[in-house]
Amino acid sequence: MTAKIYKEPFSSGSSHIDDFINDIIFEKHPFNLEMRQMAELVISAINDPGIYVDVKVIDDFVDFINEYRPYTLAPPQRFIHACIQGIRWRKNGALVFKEILLLCARGFGKNSIASDEAFYCPTNRSGIKRYNVDIVATSEAQAKTSFEDVYDTIRDNPSLQKAFKYTQTLIQFKNTRSKLQYHTSNARTKDGLRPGMVIFDEIHEYENYANIKVFSSALGKVPDARILYLTTDGYLRGAVLDDFKDLAKDILSTCDYKAGLLPIWGRIESFEEWEDPECWVKANPMLPYLPTLQEQYRDDYKKAKRSKEMFIEFLTKRLNYPIEDTTHGVAEWEDIVAASRPLPDDLEGDECVGAIDYADVRDFIAVGLLFRRGKMRYWLHHTFIVSEALKLQDFKMDFTLPIQEGLVTIVPGKIMDPQLVADWFLKMAQRFKIKSIAMDDYRKAVVNETFEKAGLPIEVVRSGALTHSKLAPTIDMMFANQEICFGEDRMMRWYTNNVYVDIDGKGNKTYKKIDPEKRKTDGFMAFVHAMAIEEQLKSPTIKINRRLRSYTG
Repeated sequence: MTAKIYKEPFSSGSSHIDDFINDIIFEKHPFNLEMRQMAELVISAINDPGIYVDVKVIDDFVDFINEYRPYTLAPPQRFIHACIQGIRWRKNGALVFKEILLLCARGFGKNSIASDEAFYCPTNRSGIKRYNVDIVATSEAQAKTSFEDVYDTIRDNPSLQKAFKYTQTLIQFKNTRSKLQYHTSNARTKDGLRPGMVIFDEIHEYENYANIKVFSSALGKVPDARILYLTTDGYLRGAVLDDFKDLAKDILSTCDYKAGLLPIWGRIESFEEWEDPECWVKANPMLPYLPTLQEQYRDDYKKAKRSKEMFIEFLTKRLNYPIEDTTHGVAEWEDIVAASRPLPDDLEGDECVGAIDYADVRDFIAVGLLFRRGKMRYWLHHTFIVSEALKLQDFKMDFTLPIQEGLVTIVPGKIMDPQLVADWFLKMAQRFKIKSIAMDDYRKAVVNETFEKAGLPIEVVRSGALTHSKLAPTIDMMFANQEICFGEDRMMRWYTNNVYVDIDGKGNKTYKKIDPEKRKTDGFMAFVHAMAIEEQLKSPTIKINRRLRSYTG
């Protein structure tokens, strides 16, 4: 379900809700689908006759925070607090959104949101006695973050010092006898406070629900019981955060405000947006209000362009767009660039193995030859692209220069003629001694007949985890030690930079595409196929029929 388009300004009675909602409606900044759906969900809730907005409570909260905290709340912050505090059911005054999922990029100020709530709720301004707050995280340093924010606020204000008892492990508001403390996720010591609020910090690090179950089980014994889930996206897949993301998608797509969970999810919407500064606000709606953070984003972006590790970090943490199921890029960017040095000019006559990779004869086909001298590998590559494929898909690559440089051949029509691929190898066979040509079994059938007629030897190699796990240590070392050279080949730089290493629970590795739609890996995968048979470079050369424009060893 896509978000509805509202053309009229929305009015809830509270400017703290309306300012941000209307920013979304009238697209003051770019917003992603999830944020637009969230606005629709909140509007639908407020338009429900059984729900009202407690303007007084919201105003009191915002005034309190603006008075005592070291900043003035920006529209996104005021909106979130208003949703937490002031959207209520008429029948009993209970909160509509008892749970908040705040899944936004690093720098948004998720911990500030949490510490604002943890600061306000225990005070007599909330009107609830013994309203305890637990902060939970997987590490003590993270758990202390919001707690220390509150501690510093109290310590720096003499009037607050009179109202609170505070140590570095426990804060208590004297009048209400409400307490604030933090916890790590040590499963053996779940000594919570029978809380009114639990704040679960960085849930992308939670492998299971043990902590969530223990600390939330005591909720409900005081009015306005709440749970805040704070996190950026992360690298741990198939765990707690992925479940919450699925739940959030379901709630947002169905506009189910009665579920009681409000997902506030900032992220870029496509891989290509990572290079567009105008889109970064989708991941972090606080960016327009934080000039220093904008500069940090620009600095991090520059680092991401130079380093594969920083690239993955930037996408995951700054843009909330994790590269699926990965913790490792195939190579550092500087090592990919280092591999782009000229090939030796004396490879003529050398032994080599060939390889082919493609997903579909209507798309890209990459071919290449692998040479070895000592520890050095040399890779000579070419790509064929069916012209129709470029019309159907907008790839994140300008093919003009690689075409001019002879790295790419555009094939007219809708399908690749296998003879073109065979002819390339036959032409190369006039210059080099091709021992064999590797490809996977699934795609062999398409070219088998043509290659047999041409006298070109095909060898089937297995693709996937078994082969990739075996080759990965060697490939890792090749790039790290700069023992691979694929010429001044911008296509190979692109292909290689589009690959990540998927590592499953057993440690098996598989090379996969960063973005299946607009990024291609064919050239790199052809190289992997060639690496699978490179041991043949130590064996005698087979003969190929000269009458078929080939060679003898």
